[in-house]
Amino acid sequence: MEFRARPFNVETIFVQTKKKQIKKLRGPDSPLYTSIWPMVYVMRIFGLVPYDFSQNRLVPSNIYLIFSAIAATFYTYIFYEVALRTLALGIKSNKENSVLGGTENTKVLINYSVAIYELGLAAFTRRTFTKTWNALQDFDEDVRQLGYPRKEAQTAIVAWILTIVIAGIWIAVNYIGMYHFLETWTYNMEYLLIYIGTSMALYKFVAMVFFLGQRFHHLNTVAIKNLPSTSANKDITTISKTTILNLHNDLMTAAENLESMYSWSLLFWLGNLGLHIVSGIYFIIVGIFTKLWEKVAWSLVLCVSAWLLAFLFQILLLHFACHYASSQANCISPIFIEWQVRLMKKNDECVESSLQFLNRRLNFSAGGCFFVNLSLLCSITGLLTTYLVILLQLPK
Repeated sequence: MEFRARPFNVETIFVQTKKKQIKKLRGPDSPLYTSIWPMVYVMRIFGLVPYDFSQNRLVPSNIYLIFSAIAATFYTYIFYEVALRTLALGIKSNKENSVLGGTENTKVLINYSVAIYELGLAAFTRRTFTKTWNALQDFDEDVRQLGYPRKEAQTAIVAWILTIVIAGIWIAVNYIGMYHFLETWTYNMEYLLIYIGTSMALYKFVAMVFFLGQRFHHLNTVAIKNLPSTSANKDITTISKTTILNLHNDLMTAAENLESMYSWSLLFWLGNLGLHIVSGIYFIIVGIFTKLWEKVAWSLVLCVSAWLLAFLFQILLLHFACHYASSQANCISPIFIEWQVRLMKKNDECVESSLQFLNRRLNFSAGGCFFVNLSLLCSITGLLTTYLVILLQLPK
């Protein structure tokens, strides 16, 4: 039997070896970015994502900063047009419409100011934001190497559900407004775009807070799975407490940087949303109960209700995201206390002080005035109700 030598192709072997190498899931190939990239492109159109990937790291981008400048210019032009339109309406109409036009001008001015502030914040804090994103990316890579990879299927599902709900709300606001005010789509969208831009900035913050909360929850799960066994015959842990502490410290640093960056934004968002919610409920109550049932402008009530739904959805999402991230970040303290108790029972380690875990707690502060969580939502509800009662008692 004659044996033939098989030809050896260096290039083929190199390609096959390269394919067998473990691919690093980082940058645009990371599971997190893959699950949300369509939303990132939408945010970029609104000028809120002046970043790009370079060697699998998120870095500030001067090119995408052009979108921020275009958005700021466009918002300014829209605000000027809307202000002139409502001012002319107030001059030509009676006193009631004049008061309504003044109220609308005030709300548009406040919302425009918040939108411009968010664009400036995105432009001037690009490096801080990229550090936060890269910290999330590094955490995912670290836990994957430890054998606890994160799966972003839930993130993708939640992201698409929120995207559909948000788009549905704004489409409803747009079409109901066109129907009631007999406006064209372009004319109505001029008024809506600034509000949509402000909401996009809020959703961007909510997404980052939610991502942090997910990773704190994932780390807590890993820590619980690796608690020392109470049996003396078993190994203590697979992952050391020092490793978990370092991962938690990295996440806390990223969360604190994000909180510091958006502290004043939280205050502005809450004030802006609170003003619009109170005025919306006020106009609905006045429009229904101060007129005969047959004379109620139901299309206007439906339009204001759609706006109210958009604002309520934003404020609820903001509070739930902050509360979720804070609660998950602060859960590490009882886990480490339990860890030390088990080590004490096995006489493997002396007692360490847990004050560092109890004192370093994550809270999202609104301009240093108060913490944003579900308890604050109850307080805001009571405060807005009080202002609403005062408004209803004023002479009309």
